[in-house]
Amino acid sequence: MEQYLNIEGLASYLKISEATIRSWVLKREVPFHKINGVIRFRLSEIEKWIDEGGYKIPSQEIKDDEKGLFTEQAETVTETETGETE
Repeated sequence: MEQYLNIEGLASYLKISEATIRSWVLKREVPFHKINGVIRFRLSEIEKWIDEGGYKIPSQEIKDDEKGLFTEQAETVTETETGETE
């Protein structure tokens, strides 16, 4: 059975911030699916994407949800200078 991750799960899996994942989704840089209004990542697609060189940290992360992709998220995630989310 295929494994899907949410934003938090993918951030943990890749050991990066959730803000980075959100930025990638907004820029359509990472493969994702929106299932019943919720962003999900198919683990097999993520691994293929990594193997093909898709894993790169963007120079500037998007903090705002301009396109409404994260409407299920009630809080805005901010990132400190150390890269940790608050």
